[in-house]
Amino acid sequence: MSKIVYFSVAAHGHVNPVQPILQELVQRGEQVIFYNTEEFRSSIEQTGATFRAYPTTELTSAAISRILHNGNLAGITVLLLRVTETLLPFALDELAREQPDLVMFDALALWGEMASRRLTLRTAATIPHFILEGTPAARPSLYLLGHILRALPVLPGLISARARLTRQYGATAFSPASSLLPVRGGLNLIFTSRELHPPSPFIDQTFRFVGPSLNPQTRVEDPLQREEAFPFDALGPGPVVYISMGTVHTTHLDFYRECFQAFADYPAQFILSAGKQANLDALGAIPSNFIVRPSVPQLDVLQRAAAFITHGGMNSIHEGLYYGVPLILIPHQLEQLFGSQIVVASGAGLLIEDQVARGRVPIAKLRPAVDAILSEPRYRAAAQEVQKSLQATGGFRQAADEIQAYLTAG
Repeated sequence: MSKIVYFSVAAHGHVNPVQPILQELVQRGEQVIFYNTEEFRSSIEQTGATFRAYPTTELTSAAISRILHNGNLAGITVLLLRVTETLLPFALDELAREQPDLVMFDALALWGEMASRRLTLRTAATIPHFILEGTPAARPSLYLLGHILRALPVLPGLISARARLTRQYGATAFSPASSLLPVRGGLNLIFTSRELHPPSPFIDQTFRFVGPSLNPQTRVEDPLQREEAFPFDALGPGPVVYISMGTVHTTHLDFYRECFQAFADYPAQFILSAGKQANLDALGAIPSNFIVRPSVPQLDVLQRAAAFITHGGMNSIHEGLYYGVPLILIPHQLEQLFGSQIVVASGAGLLIEDQVARGRVPIAKLRPAVDAILSEPRYRAAAQEVQKSLQATGGFRQAADEIQAYLTAG
C-alpha cells in the first residue's frame, strides 16, 4: 500500500473529476489523504479518502466564483499566490509529517507543487482544462487583448505576492520549467482525449490523456439529487434540450428568462439546472415545457439529451461529448471561449460569443441555434466522432492505472 497526498482547490469543476480517481485508488488498497476547504469534506469522505481541511484563507468556492463572474482570470492567479503564502508552510509541515510516496496536486494548487519540489518528493498533477500554451487559441486576438487590459489593475498585487514568496523561499521557489500556472508534476493526467486536444509544445512525454473522469456515484452529496428524485417519467417523446451554466455562472436569472421567452412554444422538453445559488422564485412563470431544478443528475440527463446549452466549462464539454450530445456554447470567460472554439473546430457544436464579448446573449440567437443543432445531422455526427475518442480512453480507471504504474516505476 502506498500513501498518496492530494492538494486541491476550492472549485467543483476541479474536484469532480478527481473524486472517482480517489475512490478507485482507495478501493485498490491505496491510502489517500485529500486536502481542501471544509465545504468539500462530505463529498470527499464518500470516496473513502481521508479528508484534511486547509487553514482558513481567502480560498473559497464563493471567492473563485466572484472573480470568474467578472471575467478576470488574472485575479485567480493573484488569489492563488496570496493563499500560497499561508498554504505553502502548511503543506511543508504536512508533507514532512506524512512522508507520502506520492504528492498529487491540482494544476492550480501552486502550494502543493512548490512544497513537494522543495522536499524532492515524487509528484503527479491533475489538469482539468485544455492546455492553451502554444495552441492557435492562445494567439493574439481582441479577446486576449481585452483579457490583458482587465488584468492590468491586478498586476501590482500579482508581482508583490510573487516577490514575497521569492524573498521567503528563494529564487528556486517557482519552477523554471513552465509558466506560473498550470503547475506540472512528474506525471500529468489531463481529462480529455489526444484527438480532441489541439497540439501544444507544452505537452510532453509526462502527459497521459485519460479522458473524462466520470462516476455518478461520486457526484451525489444530497439524497434528493439522486436519479429517482428527478421526474424522468415526465419527459415526453420529443427531443430533450438540457441547459446548464455550470457551478460558477448560475445566478444569471435574466438569461434563464430569455430561455423561457425563446422556447416557451418550442416543440421540445427543456431541462434547466439553475444552480443552488439561484432564486427560483424570482424567475417568474415557468413554461410548461421546462423542468427547472437547482441541480439535476447531469450525467443521466445528458444520456437523454438531443442538445446541450452550456457555458463551455471543461467538465461540461466533455460530459456532453462523452454521450455524443452536440453543444451550444455560451462562454462567460476566456478559458471557456478557447475550449468552445476547440469544440466548434471539431464540428460538434455552435458558439454564441455575445456573453463573453458583450455580457448578454440576444434572445434572437437562441432559437436558431437550437434549430440548427436539432435539424442538421452533421452536428450529432461530429459529436459522435468525438464521443468515440473520449470513450476509447480509460477515464478514472486509466488514471488510477497510470498513478500506480508511476509509483511502481520507482
